[in-house]
Amino acid sequence: MAQKILQGKEDIYRGITIWTERNPVTPAEAPEILKRSIEQWTAENVHGVWFKVVNKDAFWVTILIANGFEFHHAQAGYVMLTKWLPTNKTPTLPRYPFTSVGVGGVVMNSKEQFLLIKEKRGIYLGWKFPGGLADPNEDIFQTAKREIFEETGVETEFETVITMRHTTSISSYKNVGDMYFVCAMKPKDENKIEPKRCPRETSACQWMTLDEITNLPSWEFHRFNKSILDAYLHWKQSGRKGFHMDKFEIPELRRSWSVYTAD
Repeated sequence: MAQKILQGKEDIYRGITIWTERNPVTPAEAPEILKRSIEQWTAENVHGVWFKVVNKDAFWVTILIANGFEFHHAQAGYVMLTKWLPTNKTPTLPRYPFTSVGVGGVVMNSKEQFLLIKEKRGIYLGWKFPGGLADPNEDIFQTAKREIFEETGVETEFETVITMRHTTSISSYKNVGDMYFVCAMKPKDENKIEPKRCPRETSACQWMTLDEITNLPSWEFHRFNKSILDAYLHWKQSGRKGFHMDKFEIPELRRSWSVYTAD
């Protein structure tokens, strides 16, 4: 009778992915089955092993660590571990994504007033443009619309991307960078622009004129926010489309993107 080997899906890079929920074994059986599987994968010249452990099979984690696997990433419901098998080749397993995406929005109404907020907590509590982290599966402009509405109650429409900030490390997470896009937005309905602050996130939100913003002290409106405002005014005065978005599709590859192009 053939001895049990863990079954998975091979990829074009000579890797294999194992899902614990598709390979039901007991904690007592697991160490020996893993040993046999590694021996077979090595003989078959498999390079990288991806091992997805779902919550109910958490016993696998200590067994995998004892056999040279390393943590790769975790999400709700599972943890992924990896092992590079060849001893004579440099590991080429890709790292997990290491850049977070945030989006803010500059909203100007027909009276040339700008929508600003103050956050309830954080290292900076002065006036700023609304914005926050993107959710999974959101386009940049969708994040801007959602964050503005959540923080101010004002519905908006996307016009263009006016600037972005990039840092290679943020204090919240180890080895994670940050990209923060700022969009030019406009009210969806000028008759429905009364700000309604989010009691959970914002301590204040209101419309301000350019003169009112200019007269704010630096600790109430810091230099990065001023640079955003300058970029917006420059775009507005130029009359150009700016870094605008178009949908791009390649049906034969079943791919679609939001493509941003400078005008």
